[in-house]
Amino acid sequence: MIIFIGIQACGKSTFYRRMLAGYGLAHVNLDIQRSRHQEQLLIQECFDGERSLVIDNTNPERRDRERYIPQAKEYGYEVVGLFFQSRVKDCIARNEQRERQVPWHAIVATQRKLEMPSRAEGFDKLYYVQITAEGYKITEWTD
Repeated sequence: MIIFIGIQACGKSTFYRRMLAGYGLAHVNLDIQRSRHQEQLLIQECFDGERSLVIDNTNPERRDRERYIPQAKEYGYEVVGLFFQSRVKDCIARNEQRERQVPWHAIVATQRKLEMPSRAEGFDKLYYVQITAEGYKITEWTD
């Protein structure tokens, strides 16, 4: 299970499409599933079928990530966290280019409650993702 962490418009879904979609990982995203119930049904389907998955939500707080990590561990999954660089002004600018925009104040509110992840949460691996002119720079997380 891969868990994305980052504010709106920081590049999470684009990263999934460009870097992970071709590998057959299930794309779990509240914008797509529309409810926690539908999200949980898809996650359970992945667990039952031993299918890898990506949780593509903001997951800004530790408690958001706790929704997924213990359950994944129960099913024997390796849990990988990807923390996306979050510069509010860059995210607001990217958001303005989107077809489906979120209000700018929602981006600011998510940034305010953003808690840095740590391996102590149960991540087996944790990485920092930055958008660069060449694509993405991925570096190992240091607690």
